Amino acid sequence: MSKDNIKVESRAELTESQKTREQAKDAEAIKKKKQKAAEDAEKAHAAAEAEKEEAARKAKEEEEKLAAEKEAQSEQIAALAAGAAAAALKNTGKIRWNDFLKGALIGLLCGMLIAYFILDRMYQNMMNAQTETPAETEEPSGPSSVEFEEAVLEAASEHSELIVMEQPLSIPTTITKSGLGNLAIFSKVKDVTYYGTGVYTVDLSKIDAKHIRTDLFNRTVNILIPHAVLQYVNPDLSRTEFQDTEKGWLAFGDIKLTTEESNELEKSVMSAMEERLNQDDLLIQADEFAVLKTWEIFQPIIASVSPEYTVEMEFSE
Repeated sequence: MSKDNIKVESRAELTESQKTREQAKDAEAIKKKKQKAAEDAEKAHAAAEAEKEEAARKAKEEEEKLAAEKEAQSEQIAALAAGAAAAALKNTGKIRWNDFLKGALIGLLCGMLIAYFILDRMYQNMMNAQTETPAETEEPSGPSSVEFEEAVLEAASEHSELIVMEQPLSIPTTITKSGLGNLAIFSKVKDVTYYGTGVYTVDLSKIDAKHIRTDLFNRTVNILIPHAVLQYVNPDLSRTEFQDTEKGWLAFGDIKLTTEESNELEKSVMSAMEERLNQDDLLIQADEFAVLKTWEIFQPIIASVSPEYTVEMEFSE
């Protein structure tokens, strides 16, 4: 009595579903959000620069006003000194040599005082011009790198397994059970289609300070994230489709599998799914979704620290 043999052939095929259509729609929506966020950041930066220029203009006007008042006070001092000297000479009724010397001395002191204030003003202006740092090299004002890091790390800690993509599959499987002598007339063939979904995730909890790079001059925060990985495969047994069994002339009944054969069938189906889901085209697509999904999480966080900044997602090595 010969022992029956089981042969299982499985292959996985991509399928489209409501989930894949929603993912594509979400991706387009996030791309539009990203474009708008960049525009909003530019507007916020322009407004901040205009505010700084207005503040600088007002400060300059105030400085010039104070300088003018200072010079006016100097002129008043000189006028008072000259008046005092003239009054002293007038009271004597005649010009005496000592009075002349006193008046000259007072005039000289007043002139020196006026010259001092004028030279002091010129010196301050000169020093300000020398110490002023060009706009392209001065340290930008605004939030520090530490503020961005703290905000990003707090948000990242909440997403240990962020689902970025789900990919449904169909797995057409052919089960062949050969009979006596492996002859076709004793064989049975059954086609079964299984279904399942591969789930891709990104572990953001692995992000630390070294994965966050703040560019204060270009107003961007670059966050390095892990590549998307196939986290698990979720079979949908309720959708399994069985075709009629094809039988040889001398084959009777349906295919019945032992526990061991059922386990081998399950392994074959899962192996076909995992092999297809780990191919480059799907991993690249999952990475693209990962960039968009994580951007959607972190951009509002960065904007809350400063509306002038945008976030850029990159992959760590």
